[in-house]
Amino acid sequence: MNIPFRRVTADPQPFVLEKNGARLEGTLRKYRSGLVLLEATMQGSLGVDCYLCGDSFAIMPDEKVEFLISDGVFHGQDETYDVVEMHDGTIDLDEVFDSEIALIESDYHACPKCR
Repeated sequence: MNIPFRRVTADPQPFVLEKNGARLEGTLRKYRSGLVLLEATMQGSLGVDCYLCGDSFAIMPDEKVEFLISDGVFHGQDETYDVVEMHDGTIDLDEVFDSEIALIESDYHACPKCR
């Protein structure tokens, strides 16, 4: 799902994405010029590998996801949010969702047998 930056307003715009049992639900709204605030929750089920024995098992993420999306290179600093840069004038929510899934999957997870 691609959303042009110019279509994001100060009013929160809801979105829902689902992939492989995980769900990202939230809103996008204009934060300030060239920046959009994404506020969402990731829930559902994700398959991960145990870092101790290598067995696959499912986890149930319930995480709050908040960051700014910049239309192009971000020069500056924000005290509250991390900033993700997008470079083609659109917000690629599928890329954002894939990145959040990869971030969770890359963490160290211990299966119930190894805990």
